[in-house]
Amino acid sequence: MSKRPWMKSALVLILPVALVAAGCGSKNSSSADGSLKGKTVTIFGTEVDTEAQGLIDSFKPLEDRTGIKIKYEGDKSFEQQIGVRVDGGNAPDIAMFPQPGKVRDFKKNLKSLPSDIVDTTKQNFDSGWTGLVTFDGKEYSVPVKADLKSLVWYSPKAFTAAGYTVPTKFDDWKTLVTKMESDGKTPFCVGLGSDAATGWPATDWVEDFLLRMSGPDVYDKWVNHTMPFNSPEVVAAGQAVQDMWAKPGAVYGGVKAAASTPFQEAGLPLLQNKCMMYRLSNFYAQSWGKDVKVGADGDVNAFYLPGNDKFGNVTLTGGLYASAFADRPEVVETMRYLASTEYSNTRAHVAGFLSPNKNTDVTKYPDALTQNFAKILANANPVRFDASDQMPGAVGSGTFWTAQVDIATGAKSVPDAYKAVEASWPKS
Repeated sequence: MSKRPWMKSALVLILPVALVAAGCGSKNSSSADGSLKGKTVTIFGTEVDTEAQGLIDSFKPLEDRTGIKIKYEGDKSFEQQIGVRVDGGNAPDIAMFPQPGKVRDFKKNLKSLPSDIVDTTKQNFDSGWTGLVTFDGKEYSVPVKADLKSLVWYSPKAFTAAGYTVPTKFDDWKTLVTKMESDGKTPFCVGLGSDAATGWPATDWVEDFLLRMSGPDVYDKWVNHTMPFNSPEVVAAGQAVQDMWAKPGAVYGGVKAAASTPFQEAGLPLLQNKCMMYRLSNFYAQSWGKDVKVGADGDVNAFYLPGNDKFGNVTLTGGLYASAFADRPEVVETMRYLASTEYSNTRAHVAGFLSPNKNTDVTKYPDALTQNFAKILANANPVRFDASDQMPGAVGSGTFWTAQVDIATGAKSVPDAYKAVEASWPKS
C-alpha cells in the first residue's frame, strides 16, 4: 500500500469566540458585562485538520457574546505531549482528553467543574458518560464528542456486485469474511499507524471482539483490573483478531504492513475495490473526501458490527472530554459553553461528528448516514466505553498499543504480548 505523509500533525488557529449559549448561561457567567473581551483560552487536543476545523468553527457563532479568543492546537501525539506540557509547567487552559483514564491520571492538576456546570451535565449527558470522569465525588470533565466505534465501512456497489448482504449477527459477519476469502476477495483494509499513538485501532478490534465473545461483565472486570489483563478470555479475543488478519490475502498489503500504515489513509483503497471492509469509527466519514458520496446509495456506507443473541446490541464507544487546568473566568465560561446544547447543535452539521449530549437536535446532523449513526448509538444496549481509554495511561495509551503492534508484526505472540501488558499495570 502506498503511503504519503499525513498533511499535518498539528493545527494551531486563533479565533475570536463568544462562549455563552442561549439558555445555557448562569448567574455565575461574567460574559454579559464584557469583562471577558480579548481574553484568550488555550485548548489542546487530538483533533487535527478537518476535525479540528469542525471544532473551531463550532465557536464562531458565539464570538459576539464575550469576545473570548480561543487558541486551539491539535496533535496526534496528544497522549504523550500533554504529560510533557504539564510536567514542564506549560499546561493548556483546557485539554480535550480522548481517555477518561488520562483524566484520572491528571486529576491532581485539573479543576473540578463548578456546580452550575455540573447541573448542566446532569441535564445533557447520561451518567455513563459523566461517571467515568467523576472521582471522589467531584466531576472533572465535560463530554464534548462521541465516537461510535462498532462500525464497518464498505462499498454498497461492491457488495451488490458480489451478492453480499449486510450481516445482522456477529457469526454471520465472520461467515461473510470467510466467503469473501473463498471468492478471492480481500476482506479488510487495516491501518494501525497514528504517530506516537500507533496501535490504537487494533485495540478497538480486540475490545469489540471481547464484548461479543465474552460479554460486558468480563469486559468490565478486565477494564477495572479485577481480572488480569492477560486473562484467557482476553487472549482469546486478541488471538481471534490476529488469526483473522493473518490469513493470506485477508488484509490489503498484509498485516505486517498494516502496522505502519496510517489509519487515516488505510480505508481509502476500499474506493478502488482493493478491500471489501474497513472497521473504524464514525469520524472516518471525514476522510473519504468531498467527491465521495457517502450513504446507502453512495460510494461508501457503514454498518453496525453486529452483536449476537447472547449479548444483544453490544456497542463500543469512545469520545473526547474537555478538562480545565485553570479556573480563570474565561476558562470557566468556555467549559460552560462546551457543556451546552448550543455547542453540540452548532457542531452537529460537521460530517463525522456525533455528540454525547442527549438533547442534541438530530436533525442538525448533515446527512442520513450521520443521523443513522445517532440512531445506532441510541439503540445500543449494552454500551461500553473504549477499554484502553479507561485504563491507566501507562497501559491504555502505552503498553496495550505497543502490544498490538508487536502482535501484528509478528514480534510477539498474543499470550506473550499480553503478559507484558499485565506486568506493566501500575501497582496500586
